[in-house]
Amino acid sequence: LAAWMFAADCVAQREHRPHGGPHPEMSPPHPGGMKGPRHFQPEKFKQELQAYITREAKLTEAEARKFFPVFFEMKEKLRNLERQKGRALRTATSEHATEADCQRVVEQQKSLTLKMARMENDYQSRLGSIVGARKLVRVLEADRKFGRKMFKKMTNKPAER
Repeated sequence: LAAWMFAADCVAQREHRPHGGPHPEMSPPHPGGMKGPRHFQPEKFKQELQAYITREAKLTEAEARKFFPVFFEMKEKLRNLERQKGRALRTATSEHATEADCQRVVEQQKSLTLKMARMENDYQSRLGSIVGARKLVRVLEADRKFGRKMFKKMTNKPAER
């Protein structure tokens, strides 16, 4: 889950240019050897993830229809909490942050982490009631593999098999 969220956020951040101009479809090569299309397409990513999970977890069409709205709702809520954690950390790392500011951020991080764990637990119970424990385990593994595969693709590393 974390790898998927990290990969999606990394790719999404590449879209934003500091001056707000359009992002070119092709960018010049980077020193690390990265080149090619940089335009992140969230809907395409979501479709590819859904197809991969459906295939790997062997979900039926009926299961997939019920499962994915809840699954993507969970993903979005967890991603929003992860962004909150990131924003809080960035504010605490400013040169003007006091010890009290940093302590507040540490407490906020703990609170958000617990909230994320409770949320993930609740959603996994809901998802398990839709597809059963065996398929949910397959979904979780497929989600993890897809995230790693996308991360490696983004960094031009060979994909895990």
